Amino acid sequence: MDKTEFITQFDQLILNPETRKIYGQHKFFNVGYWLPETQNQEEACFNLMEKLLEFIPDKTGKILDVGCGLGATTNYLLKYYSPANVIGINISSQQLERCRINVPNGNFMEMDAVQMKFEENQFDQIICVEAALYFNTREKFLKEAGRVLKPGGNLVLADIISATTEYFGNLVMAENTVKDIEAYQNLYQQAGFEQVKLVEATEECWKTHFRYLKSWMEAQFQAGEIDEETCQFNVNAIDNLLQLDSDAITYVLVSANKPVNQI
Repeated sequence: MDKTEFITQFDQLILNPETRKIYGQHKFFNVGYWLPETQNQEEACFNLMEKLLEFIPDKTGKILDVGCGLGATTNYLLKYYSPANVIGINISSQQLERCRINVPNGNFMEMDAVQMKFEENQFDQIICVEAALYFNTREKFLKEAGRVLKPGGNLVLADIISATTEYFGNLVMAENTVKDIEAYQNLYQQAGFEQVKLVEATEECWKTHFRYLKSWMEAQFQAGEIDEETCQFNVNAIDNLLQLDSDAITYVLVSANKPVNQI
């Protein structure tokens, strides 16, 4: 699939009215981080941002939001950073139009994560929430992230590791699959990052999201919002995903640093 086809398909997915119902008014599009008291998908998305930002104790300087979706992640960063110090990038002009509506004081640019237009050493932090699995490829993105980060800068991600494209259709390229978590960690080391920390969170993120989504679909059917066939089709697909073991899908929270002496 070429880039134009990918953008069209992803736009259709993220902007689908049924998808937007699940996520509420804040325009997120990720599985979130589910605590025992989490009530809905929107809360889980807030939790995920907080978990990732725990990797950045000193929330100062400039931060880049890579793969910013409809702007919800960028908007959340404004709790901690001034608008002048936050930039969101996305390859989709249609999604960026929504970003500028959803976050009027935001700063957004159309840009490919693997070919950034920034000069070297521009950012103190980079955050990337469930976008890297769609890149062409993670290796290229990590090299670019290392280039535009300042020495000592932080890279934090929520990412999904899979050795196959089977569960993501043609939105994920075979070249961007990763054999296992060890191979995944090696990508960061090969790109020159140090202090690479991986927190496995498949249960708290991926699996609990799909349990919630299953109950949400069933509630939609009971309320007459979707028909039985649609409900059953989606529930069966979700059940198949929930039966996968961690070798098939691993959800990770990642923190890595550009070496201080790297220029």
